[in-house]
Amino acid sequence: MKGRTERPGGPEPGREKGREEANRRFENIRADYDAYLFASWTWIPDYQERSQLSRRLERWDAIVFRGLWPSVVLYRLDVWARRRGIPLLPVIADVLNRFLFGVVIGKEVEIGPGFCISHGSVVIDGVTRIGKNCSVNPYVTIGLSTSSKVGPSLRGPTIGDNVYIGTGARVLGPIKIGDNARIGANAVVLIDVPDNHTAVGVPARVIPQRPPPKKSDREGEHPVSPGEGED
Repeated sequence: MKGRTERPGGPEPGREKGREEANRRFENIRADYDAYLFASWTWIPDYQERSQLSRRLERWDAIVFRGLWPSVVLYRLDVWARRRGIPLLPVIADVLNRFLFGVVIGKEVEIGPGFCISHGSVVIDGVTRIGKNCSVNPYVTIGLSTSSKVGPSLRGPTIGDNVYIGTGARVLGPIKIGDNARIGANAVVLIDVPDNHTAVGVPARVIPQRPPPKKSDREGEHPVSPGEGED
């Protein structure tokens, strides 16, 4: 009986590629969790073990039960299963996402790590690309446009990194949303939004974001002394 021989090139390329993809998916899920961790606004004290446990349980409740991190995990599971050719699992993940959280994410959507959905009733469809560390509020629609100017197209928006999309906003058609952009609540965005700009209104208009005040600008301000302004 012949012994089993190792391939001279080391492990099989397909197995190694699958392991790398699984590691990348896990890193994306961890980045998504970190995004919800930041959004939970739950401070963990450095003292009193009982207080730490209480705060950790409160934070876990904010992320898992009141937040929608499980919805993002289901999306990652859907993508992983489809790419691995696993039958039925993508359908189950998609149905659970729709039924439990009211979140619909199409099969042609690609979302980077650090994705955060604050609440449900979100639809993302079409050939849409979303970058890293993006935040989406409830009742948002991202995807295809039926505008006569654009015509029939399966292309959705291409959204950059660190983009915030407010409640009820609509981002439609083959447009580009730049890095660090902000979409105001109930805005209907049908045009490109440059980096570091904000889109507001129906239809949306683009305005530059205000830079944060410099330290030199604050030096001339009159400091409020104790008791000043009190009745």
